[in-house]
Amino acid sequence: MGRPEPTTRRVVIDSITPTVDHGRFPARSAVGDRVDVGAKVFADGHDLVSAALQYRKSPSRSWSVAPMGFVDNDTWSGEFTPVELGTWQFRVSGWVDHFRTWSEGVSKK
Repeated sequence: MGRPEPTTRRVVIDSITPTVDHGRFPARSAVGDRVDVGAKVFADGHDLVSAALQYRKSPSRSWSVAPMGFVDNDTWSGEFTPVELGTWQFRVSGWVDHFRTWSEGVSKK
């Protein structure tokens, strides 16, 4: 058995919400109101992907992480709640989940 080939698959993250005028203006929320974040996250091939929501209050350098759940058809959803007044940033990260791919493959056999 030869060496495994490095992963060359790319994960695509698209259609992130909430957005105002395609990101031209910041989305707004009130302190204590939940911010629902959605995104399309997918990869080429048949491997499964996972996604996480990262958020922080600007100008903090550290990100908090919240898991995102699969909704349907490449759509993922997560949420966070701003706890103080100010500018909050969020981003979505996605990756090929090799363990989930392996686990689902084994369970099918």
